[in-house]
Amino acid sequence: MKKLILSVIALILLGVLVVVYLPITPNEPAPKVGADRDAHGCIASAGYTYSVVRGGCIRVWEAGTALIPVVPMGDPVLNAYAVQSENGTQVEVFLPGVEQGVLLSRDENVDLPMWQGQGWTLTYDPDQGWKLSQYGQLVYASKAQ
Repeated sequence: MKKLILSVIALILLGVLVVVYLPITPNEPAPKVGADRDAHGCIASAGYTYSVVRGGCIRVWEAGTALIPVVPMGDPVLNAYAVQSENGTQVEVFLPGVEQGVLLSRDENVDLPMWQGQGWTLTYDPDQGWKLSQYGQLVYASKAQ
């Protein structure tokens, strides 16, 4: 009999603990897949982001050129991506941890292709590849293609 009473008390205490410590959440439906569209209609969960120079939603790894950090900044290594406008006068650089792309404009006064803006400089040399510098310091690069 003593064991039965102790078992009943233990169950009552367990029930009280469950009620007190479990959070009460309303029964809201889970968000639908693809319901995370941004202001431009791009679905981030599908890998799309808005590109100003392309005027629409893109996947940066498909539309852009991968730029690898010169000095790895952690694990995992996160690439930057350069996406050119159709006419090549602008480049939008997508950097890890930065929500929007950085717009760079082409400098027509140099021999090799160069785009600049907001402290960033992107150059392309057929022999050396792409190089992205911030305030003169090389940050990202890619091999020649």
